[in-house]
Parts: sequence; C-alpha cells; structure tokens
Amino acid sequence: MSEGTHLILFGGVWSQATQSVIGRINYFARKYGADTIYLYDFSSDGTEYGSIKRDLTEQEDYDGPDKKDSNPFAIYNYLYGEIVTRHLKNLNDWVANKANGKNDITYLNRFQEAVSVPNLTEPFLFLFNKDNTVDHSGCGAHAGACPILWAAELGYAGADTDSILEEKIFSHVAEGKDAPAPYTMEDYFRESFAKNERGHSFKTEDAFGPDEKINLCKVSFPVFWWIIRQRGSFVLQLAGPWCAYSQGSVATMNDYAVANDVRVYMTDIRLDSKHAIDFWQYPRRNELTISCPPMRKYYMELWEKYFPGALIENTNKTGQAWSKDILLEYTDEAGAVHRAFRVGVPYMMSYNKDHLDQDGRCAPLLATRHDAGELINCSEEFVYHEPTYREFRASLYKIFQAYKKSLGEEAEEPEIDRTAPIVPGRPVRHAETAVYTKEHDWYKERAHRV
Repeated sequence: MSEGTHLILFGGVWSQATQSVIGRINYFARKYGADTIYLYDFSSDGTEYGSIKRDLTEQEDYDGPDKKDSNPFAIYNYLYGEIVTRHLKNLNDWVANKANGKNDITYLNRFQEAVSVPNLTEPFLFLFNKDNTVDHSGCGAHAGACPILWAAELGYAGADTDSILEEKIFSHVAEGKDAPAPYTMEDYFRESFAKNERGHSFKTEDAFGPDEKINLCKVSFPVFWWIIRQRGSFVLQLAGPWCAYSQGSVATMNDYAVANDVRVYMTDIRLDSKHAIDFWQYPRRNELTISCPPMRKYYMELWEKYFPGALIENTNKTGQAWSKDILLEYTDEAGAVHRAFRVGVPYMMSYNKDHLDQDGRCAPLLATRHDAGELINCSEEFVYHEPTYREFRASLYKIFQAYKKSLGEEAEEPEIDRTAPIVPGRPVRHAETAVYTKEHDWYKERAHRV
C-alpha cells in the first residue's frame, strides 16, 4: 500500500523452482542496481502443503463438483484471494492460470460470495506500483489500474531464465529510479504502531518518533522457527500491532533493544496480523492465527520442545475452571494428546537453545516477560504510569541482562524515561464485525469449470 515502484518476489524455500532461480535474481538485481526485493511466501508453515494459495474445492465443507482432497489451509484462501482482488488487479494478464479457468482459485469473500481469481505459479517476480495505469502486458487496452508493471512466472522459464529476467523485469527497473527510498522495517513499525491506526486503544502518541532508531525486526513464523533452531543467544518477542498491550509497550521494549545494541526478532501469533478483520471487515471466525487447527501442532511443539518451562500467566476472569478458550489441544499422528495454554502477547524472552541450568538440564529460556500491563493513557493503569512503568522496565532489564550475560557482558539501562501522568479517556475497542452467512449453490458457483 506504500508509494513508489517496488520489486516483489512470491516464493519460498520449500519451492525447488524458487531455489533454482534465487541466485540469478540476486545477480541481476546487483547488475541493475535494484537494492531491495521483497520476498513473500504464501505458505504459513514454510512448506508447500501449508500454502494458503488453495482452491475452494480443497475445503473440507465443500461438497460440489471437482472436489479434491481437503487441505486445512484452504479455509484461509481468502487471504490470497483478497490480495489479488484488492491489490494485484491486473494479475490475470501476466499468468498462465487465468481466472474462470481450469486451474484458477475460487475463494469466499466476506459476504460468502464465490470469487474466482488467477492462480499465479511460484516463483513469480514482478514490478509493482499501486498507482500505475499503463498496460505493458500486451493483452490489449486495459482500462484503469495496472499495478503490476512487468512480471514473469519463472517456473516456466527453463533455460531462458536469464533472458526473461533481464528483458521482462530488470531492464525496466530503471523506470522506477525516481521512486521513494525502499520501504523499511522501520517504516513498518512506525506506521503499524501509530496512534489509533487500528482502532484498538485510546493513545495520545505514536509508539515511535520519525527519527527514532528501531531495533525491532518483524519476521514471519517460518523465519522465527528457523531462528530458534540456530546456535547462539537471541531476544525474541511474540507481539503484534493489533494487540493493545503490544501497542502500549513496544516503545519501551525498543528502548532497551537500542540501549543494548540488540536486534529483537518479533513474530505475530496472528499470522495475518488481524489485517483481514481490521481492514477488510472479515468476520472473526475466519482469522488465521497460530492457534488455528493447521498450525496447532507447530504451536504445541514451540512450547514443548523449544520453550519448556515457560512462565505463562493466564487470568481466568470468570473464576471458574480453565475453559477451552484458554487451553489448546492437539492430537498427534500417534494418538497422543498435547495441551498448552493460549499465550497472550506481548511475550518477550532471551533465548539460547543450548543453555543448561545449574543442574545440567536444558533451559533455553534465559528470562521472560509475559504481558505488559495496560496501555498508554488508556485506563486507570497503563505502562507509562508510575509504578507500572518502573516494574515493566525492571522486567525488561532482566531479559536483556540475561542475554548480555550469556555473551559475557552487562546490560545497559536506556536514558529515555517515558513516565507520563494519567490522561482521562475511555479505551476505544475494536467493534466486532458481523458474521455473514449465505446459502450456497456450489454447482452453480463452480459452473465455469470445464
């Protein structure tokens, strides 16, 4: 949604076709001075099986013609569908599997209407400018938006990969030389944690100033999964801009990261960062979260294998026994039942997979902090209010001290002090969207299939 011309690659490490061309893409990027290529993977778990680029016929509840073996990620295909419908409006001109064809993708929009979109083949490399209206596809006059300027499905390239990369993509990079600077991780944090951006909280300030250094790095779940299996110490964070507590505490977390020159890797336990609800008005039942059925086994393994002994503080507001809303359950292929608490965010930790405690037992979590109290100027108690702010800072110091100690160093306290007086105001919570229902005539909706 940002301004300017961007070079984007759809693909992933699971794709052999992407693996085979990634080096050539990087070579031509350097040759033509393209300093940034944004890589996005439609796979939620880093495998081909986990891709949300699935068709309606793969959904478990679909009972029409051409039904395929069900895939648990197919119910989230609306995420792919809406990206195409809303942002890649002329994708049909650049792909082999066009809409309303044998190999297209049909998804249900928020009104539960069946929508057909083109099915791109990865790796798919393209130049993108949301404001472009010039059609370069050669498919004839194209009225209106043409956000995809140039594109190539490199899985079909074969021996012609180099010529296609050079002629169809990189020779046109110079046309975007006057574009703004690349969209950075700092841009993402400033915009996503801006006041009232997502309608969750009453805030009197943005989390980050325009010139403030940001040492937080947003990573996808597959990247997060890769990091926790590497040697060495890391500071990790589960958080997201949709979370009011994360909104209120992220600046102080960054203060400690900057003061100690530490990169903090943040992953969102809502894999779509609640974007579909907040910005597309999708009903809550369609959210893609780390606790969704197809991701539950990964969630369980996270806490059982990598974060054993993690301190998880869940408050049961009803005073009754733990409910199914708090406890998550997963039955593995061997029939064993696994249970874990649904973890709230933000959750910050210093981590080293090879660390042992004084008794020689594996203790990868060096220090943790679960949750962050209330918001900036949101109610009677909030992070920047004394003494909550002091207590929160003390817990963050403990995390960074444990990290630094693992390196043989001492942690530093940040100079900035964000203590603020209470400002009267009521929290503004996100209004729940209505759940749309509709009876389906699957056969009619799939009639275009040949």
